[in-house]
Amino acid sequence: MGKTAVSIDGTRFAINGRTTYEGVTWHEHEISGLLFNSRMIQAIFDDENPKTRKLWAYPDTGAWDPARNTREFCAALPEYKRHGLLAFTVGMQGGGSVFTRDVYDRYVNSAFKPDGTFKQPYMDRLLKILDAADRIGMVVIINFFYHQQARWFASESVLPAVTRKMADWLLETGYENIIVDIANEARAGWGHPLVAPGRVHELIELVQGRRLNGRRLLASTSSNGGWEIPHGKWLGVEDVSLPHGNGCTPQSLKMKIDAIREEDEYVKRPRPIVVNEDSIFVENLEAAVEAGASWGFYCQGFGSAYKDMQDWTVHGRERDYDELSGFQTLPVNWTINTPDKQRFFDRLRDITSGKEP
Repeated sequence: MGKTAVSIDGTRFAINGRTTYEGVTWHEHEISGLLFNSRMIQAIFDDENPKTRKLWAYPDTGAWDPARNTREFCAALPEYKRHGLLAFTVGMQGGGSVFTRDVYDRYVNSAFKPDGTFKQPYMDRLLKILDAADRIGMVVIINFFYHQQARWFASESVLPAVTRKMADWLLETGYENIIVDIANEARAGWGHPLVAPGRVHELIELVQGRRLNGRRLLASTSSNGGWEIPHGKWLGVEDVSLPHGNGCTPQSLKMKIDAIREEDEYVKRPRPIVVNEDSIFVENLEAAVEAGASWGFYCQGFGSAYKDMQDWTVHGRERDYDELSGFQTLPVNWTINTPDKQRFFDRLRDITSGKEP
C-alpha cells in the first residue's frame, strides 16, 4: 500500500484526505484544492532505433542512458515539491523531442510492443517514479498513448487491450497517487477511431471499470490546445478535465476554461479542471489561477524545431549538460537550471505559499 492517495471532492483535489494547499489564497483567489503540475513526459524515455537513439546522447558522456534519465528525474522531485509542485505528467510513449520529419517519424519510444505486450524496462522505470513520488506526497498523471508512437500498433484492438492491462497493472502496484490520461490530445487525426472525440470515452470507461479490492483509478484524456474542449460522452464520463493550453493567451485560456464549465455535462457534475500542458509563461499560470483551474508547465527546450507561443528554434541544443534547456527535448537536465524553469518555480512557490508582492 502506498503512502500517498489522491482523491477528488467535487471540484477539489485532496491528498490523503486533506485538501491540497489547504487554506491558501493568492490575490484573493483560492488555491485550496488545485493541483499544480508540470509536463515531464520523457521521464521513462528510451529509443529502439539506433539511428535516432544517438541523438539523445548526454554531452558529458557521449551516450544516451535511460536509467540515468529516470534516476536524475526522481532525484529532482523533492526540489519541485519544495516549490509547490504536487503533480507531473509522464508518458508511456513520451512526447516529441525533435520535430523534424527525419527524426520525429523514425524514433521508437514506447512501453508497448506492436502487439501491446509490455516492455519490462519501461515498467521498471515507471515503478521507480511512482515510488519516488509516493514517498514525498506527489501525484503522477500517467499518459498511455502518444499519436506518433501509437501508429506502430499492429491493429486498433491493441488500444483497448493495452488500456485494460495498464489499468490492472497500475492497480496491482498498490500506489494510489495516480491519475490516468488515456491519450495525449485525443482527436480525429490519430488514425485510430478509438481516440477520436466521439469514442475516446470508451477507453476512459474501460479504465474506470477495472477494480481491485473495490478501488479504481481516476481517468480522463487530455484535449488539444487552442479552442478545443471535450464534449458529449467524453465530458460526461471523465473524472477530471485535462485541457491543454498550447497557443492560448491568458485571456483565451480563461475563456477556454469557462467554456468547459458551461457545457451541460460539466454543469451536471462539476469536476476539477487541470491544464496539464501549456507553456513557459507564468502569465498563463496566473490566468488559470484566476479562473479557478490547475495549471501545467510545459518547457520544450531548444534544439527541438518546435514553435508555439515560444520559439524554440532560436538556437540548437546546448552542448553543456549544465545548460540543457527544457523538460522535453532530450537529453534532459531535470534540475531547475534555466531562467525559464526558475521563473515558473519561483512564481509557483509564491502562489502556493500565498505570497503577494
